[in-house]
Amino acid sequence: MPIPGRLRSMSVRRSAPRCAASHPESRVADHRPRTGQDRASIGCVIPCHNYAEFVAAAIDSVLNQTDPYDQIVVVDDGSTDDSPAVLARYGDRITIVTQENTGLLGTCLRGIAELDTDYVHVLDADDLAEPTLVERCRPHLGDRPVKVQFSLAAVDAQGKPNGSVFPSFAPGYDSAAMREDNRAVGLYQCPPTSGNIFNVQTLRRLPLDQEDPRGPLDGAGCAVMPYLGEVVTVPEPLGCYRLHGASMSNADLPPNLDTLTAEMTAFEANWASACRLLGFAEPPFGSDLPIYLLERRQLARVVAGRPVDARETASYIRRLAQSNLPTWQRIVQAGWMSSLLVPSPAAREHLVALRRNGNNRPEWVRRLLAIIRG
Repeated sequence: MPIPGRLRSMSVRRSAPRCAASHPESRVADHRPRTGQDRASIGCVIPCHNYAEFVAAAIDSVLNQTDPYDQIVVVDDGSTDDSPAVLARYGDRITIVTQENTGLLGTCLRGIAELDTDYVHVLDADDLAEPTLVERCRPHLGDRPVKVQFSLAAVDAQGKPNGSVFPSFAPGYDSAAMREDNRAVGLYQCPPTSGNIFNVQTLRRLPLDQEDPRGPLDGAGCAVMPYLGEVVTVPEPLGCYRLHGASMSNADLPPNLDTLTAEMTAFEANWASACRLLGFAEPPFGSDLPIYLLERRQLARVVAGRPVDARETASYIRRLAQSNLPTWQRIVQAGWMSSLLVPSPAAREHLVALRRNGNNRPEWVRRLLAIIRG
């Protein structure tokens, strides 16, 4: 199956690199606050577009912190439902910004512009923050990393956990390991937007306002971080990621050729943006097929009723061995990919469903994965 677009021949507009891969800290300045205080301040931005059903729970989770956020901004991105009325109930407990609909990235940047804090946690309006999120993350900000990231527990539309916690991080998962995973996997172990706390000055120095305002912040904005400085990983779930029908990044639906092609196209666009931001001539995996693309090419064969490619299966497993994924995850993924070699089309489709549909996994599969994860 061909790769969509021209990822392998991608070029950038800038002739001189702004950040050389061999010197990942070359663009990182001292991000300490101008006041000289040791305590790093953390703001929260909640972008909201027609999420009246969920946004109150998100705001409540932010207000109910054992160590409070220093600033809370909710940006209503042109909602046409009851979101404005829901936000108005909070009065001066939050800062409310109203704008015409611009898209997710544009909304996030609008909220960040309102902040006067060292760090920002962008919480999607349908997600939740655990009560100890700020308390657990603030101590990691003393050395001014470019980002702190943590796991998220998956919940359904009603907030019920489905047993999945993602991502899973290997011990000592740092920026160097993340750059290696960008080469082998095509992306590093990074949570969705709600699992990240960004250094505000680092974000403001990136020309994100030149990117598509309807794109995600957890795309190129996350991909570039390991090249700009140190990323701290907190290997525990400090938030909840809600899987539901209206979720922008709902990967819990059965895949088809259209969704898989869209995922590969979005992957290409994400690295095109990241290369523009960094001044790289090509993505870190170059002309090789990373794990991300290899997996989706195999899935596309399954949903089309065709056998998987044994050579790409072997390449997938080799690249898994080169990655910094947790050992248990490499074993599980290698076993799953190998199992797709079975001759039965129905069995292959069932195996794909077990991989992709977290909410619909049998209880025994959830228990087994929990035991393997430890």
